[in-house]
Amino acid sequence: MVSKQGLHLISRRNLMLGSGALAALQALPQSAEAEVVSPLVEQLDHGAWPSDATVKKLYEDLLTQRAIQSYMLTLPTLNVIGMRDGSEATFGKGYNVLPIWKDRMNAKTLVPTPNCDVVYSMSYLNLKETGPLVVYAPPNVIGMFTDFFQRTLTDVGAAGPDKAGGGLYLLLPPDYNDQVPGGYFAFRSRTYNVFLFFRTVLAPGPDGPDTTVAVATAERSRVYPLYSLERNRPRMEFPNASPVRVNMMYPTDFAYWEKLKAFIDYEPAESLDPVTRGMLASIGIIKGQPFAPDARRKEILTNAVETAARTIFALRITPEGLPNAPYYSDRHYVNGWGGVDDAFFGSSYQSLDSRAAYFQAAYSSAPAMVADIVGLGSKYPIAFRDAKGELLEGSRSYRLRLPPKIPAHLYWAVTVYNPHDGTMPETSQAFPSRNQFDKVETNPDGSVELYLGPTKPAQAPERNWIQTLEKRAFLVAVRLYGTDQTFYDQTWKPDDLVPL
Repeated sequence: MVSKQGLHLISRRNLMLGSGALAALQALPQSAEAEVVSPLVEQLDHGAWPSDATVKKLYEDLLTQRAIQSYMLTLPTLNVIGMRDGSEATFGKGYNVLPIWKDRMNAKTLVPTPNCDVVYSMSYLNLKETGPLVVYAPPNVIGMFTDFFQRTLTDVGAAGPDKAGGGLYLLLPPDYNDQVPGGYFAFRSRTYNVFLFFRTVLAPGPDGPDTTVAVATAERSRVYPLYSLERNRPRMEFPNASPVRVNMMYPTDFAYWEKLKAFIDYEPAESLDPVTRGMLASIGIIKGQPFAPDARRKEILTNAVETAARTIFALRITPEGLPNAPYYSDRHYVNGWGGVDDAFFGSSYQSLDSRAAYFQAAYSSAPAMVADIVGLGSKYPIAFRDAKGELLEGSRSYRLRLPPKIPAHLYWAVTVYNPHDGTMPETSQAFPSRNQFDKVETNPDGSVELYLGPTKPAQAPERNWIQTLEKRAFLVAVRLYGTDQTFYDQTWKPDDLVPL
């Protein structure tokens, strides 16, 4: 007898067989059982071998997917590698070289989301070459140290262990096994390469911001090897980076993978998690092994760099892409972290999308930038849509109102950026920004109205206008340093940008 399962299979086959084949099937002895095929065998070509063309396409699709995911996982690393390589090629290499943007950072420096309303000091330390390094951080620095996956070692300054009083930080390499001496704020890095990032705050001058004290404070920084003798230490060098054109961006071609491979070979295997190492291995990047893709694989990997960048950018401007990003229920500002901590961890997972979105257009993520530290932390509401929900266009003019009593204990600033990578647009103005030291005109109630557009709107005071570029997208960052309670409880909120 034919089982019920067999009759079911025969009925399915009847739909596909011609009358002759059907007659032959019906002529089978009643005791013959129809073949039972597993779901996967039936799904995969009914048990036949796939064609060579199908196999090739599927494999290349997988390679592309793995390359895109590898890019998204490793963008924090390439982000800071691009900064290091551009800086050292321009200003020199060494733990004693600390470039300072003494006249503030402008559009000549290509770097993700720089702050032109503060004095930057940035350098790149190699603990494999030097061993443990001591860094003296002067008082009143706002800064941090991160490893080269941009995982924070510590905040520096008011939110750090020195509490804005300055102090000696000891940076230990990942393989350091000796006794840790006392007298230092000691931190072990998971990578040999460490990023030093200090900011010193401007002061009000007679006609705008004054950098004098901020630069003098930055130049008190010192870096030297542990146990080194004073007479043997090279003098610190503080080149002025402000007037220099320098490209500190990450690669946008096959060099992305070449620089990543060099990083993987140089650093301990444990500096990256096993899943990321496995993802990289699937595209041919394995520590200590040759990386020599053939022409076709190289083409796929090169194309994946562009596709990944486009994908991340689309993710950033798709409302459902980062559902926790909105800062407010009634405004179009977003939070670069969106409900996760400085390492992009939520309650039960790490937000890989938020991390990739952040490092496409920014660098350095530290607790002081995320935690709600009243009077000490910093906040950055970002807008790339206007009050109508439309994307900001450089050919249009807008008004941005900051309500009275702006909750920034140290200072506030509003800056325009290229949304794709966070670089600053180069316009006829010295800086694409306005801050509280710029002598902007203030309304009688204490509110501030800023104007953004390719030409100055007639009603806009000169000091309240930020220039944009025709036919170019832009985003706006509102910076609040030393953020007060009214920001955290949302009794103070920046108004949306209103198109004029």
